Amino acid sequence: MKEKLILGTVQFGINYGINNSIGMPSENDVNAILACAYNSGIRTLDTAAAYGLAENRIGNFHELNANQKFTVNTKFSKDSSVTWLQSLINSIHSMKLEQIDTIMFHSFESYLNNKPDLKEIYDAGASRYFKRIGVSVYTNEEMEALINDEWVSVVQLPFNLLDNHLKRNAIVEKLREQKKEIHTRSCFLQGLFFLNQDKVPEKLTAVKPFLNKLKQIAVENKIEMGHLALQYALSKSYIDKVLIGVDTVTQLENNIKWAEETIDGAVFNQIDLINVTDLDLLNPSKW
Repeated sequence: MKEKLILGTVQFGINYGINNSIGMPSENDVNAILACAYNSGIRTLDTAAAYGLAENRIGNFHELNANQKFTVNTKFSKDSSVTWLQSLINSIHSMKLEQIDTIMFHSFESYLNNKPDLKEIYDAGASRYFKRIGVSVYTNEEMEALINDEWVSVVQLPFNLLDNHLKRNAIVEKLREQKKEIHTRSCFLQGLFFLNQDKVPEKLTAVKPFLNKLKQIAVENKIEMGHLALQYALSKSYIDKVLIGVDTVTQLENNIKWAEETIDGAVFNQIDLINVTDLDLLNPSKW
């Protein structure tokens, strides 16, 4: 399953994650994480111009390790004063690359704003600056709108133990029928699955019974929560790539171990039926 992993880099450039108590890793730590990822067979990174120092740190690694260059997907800058092309060229230069694999609209709103120009964007940049166009989405309604867009090849969406098969399977299968590649993020819901009950923010109190259910499943089956969460996403045949984020080499090594150790599918059948009806509880942008 390791080949399905994409390493996210938001942690490399800004403080990120509800369960992150150590802050942004140092330059040396980032280099160590990237070296570990590459040597372990993870060869794709997900980043964005908006992720602070992330693209520059990737570039610094590439400069020091010319024979260990990653395939990179990056999101457009939100800075309206910078054109999409200039944002892309800036990213390529920052990361010491010749080309980006997938340029991703940071949001569905950004996609809509640029939709009339998608053919022009593709014609101007494809093969020279990038290979594919993607969109990062949150809702099933947003995914529905992408099904028949011929210029969009990659769709990145949340998927995890609570934002799960019950919610996503049907719409994702429709996207796959149109040959869209599916990337998922929020595998660990920004670390929420690892929080002790007393550390769960008050505004997320309503999610506690669902977290308890997950912990019960993990304990009964003697499975670590991280292992359960990562394998759940990796096990779905309709998901092509799973985005993970780490703050340390040890965390990355744990993820690699979890990716290689499969779990009995009967365990996942229980998770497939969990139904969180308040979707704001599953959307970190609403926290």
